[in-house]
Amino acid sequence: MNAKAEQPKEAKPRPSYQVVHPPNKLKDLVGGAARLDEKLLEKADAAVAEVIDKVDLAAECVEDLNALAEAAANVASGTDVVANERRIFTIMHDLRGRGATFGYPLVARIASSMNRYLDFAEPAKRGHNDAEVIRAHVDAVRAVLMNKLKGDQGELAQQICQGFEKITKSM
Repeated sequence: MNAKAEQPKEAKPRPSYQVVHPPNKLKDLVGGAARLDEKLLEKADAAVAEVIDKVDLAAECVEDLNALAEAAANVASGTDVVANERRIFTIMHDLRGRGATFGYPLVARIASSMNRYLDFAEPAKRGHNDAEVIRAHVDAVRAVLMNKLKGDQGELAQQICQGFEKITKSM
């Protein structure tokens, strides 16, 4: 007989830990009996769309637009440029999200272009006249909001956005 076959196997030591697999309640909810009713989801989507349609984003953003104008003027005059550019970046970041949420993709796109530009390099080291580029973006966002230009607004608006993106090297 084989000598190895006759030797008893040594018992493996038990680990000092135990693996616990908790039940996946989310999986049960999504696919189980508690699954959301499609009609309920459609009703919720309609309610959200109704609220979005009622929001006057221009009115909601007046303070932000005024703050952008003030910060852009400060950059142009050389007043605390770094802090004012940070202020512009923060406001544009917020406007980008609001624009996307409330049906103003032009605002979102222009704000994204501005923030890419501000991220590109330190003030006065970007190779452009920073104050003019910033002012153009701020004026464009103001124009889109004040004229309530929802949606993509066609070819001319897209060309304007492409121009901003080309200036800010964000294409």
